[in-house]
Amino acid sequence: MDQSELASGHSYRRRAAVLVDLAVIGARHRDPDQVVAHAREALDLARASSSGYVVRRLQTLGDELGPLGRDHRVAELGAEIAALRTP
Repeated sequence: MDQSELASGHSYRRRAAVLVDLAVIGARHRDPDQVVAHAREALDLARASSSGYVVRRLQTLGDELGPLGRDHRVAELGAEIAALRTP
């Protein structure tokens, strides 16, 4: 089963939580591809749902991105996460 399939079929909150958890795992393994792939999906859910919960989960991911900040994709992602506002 593809990891992104783990998050399909559930509520926005649940899907976003799974995606953020997968992105955090990627950050801890210093895998920028995993971080970007899962965090982008979670960002899309945050924007579509306007969920404060999803935004807060993404903000916790932002705290994990430090060592990967030299990767331009991760730096851009961190800026997008920082720009999110909790509704």
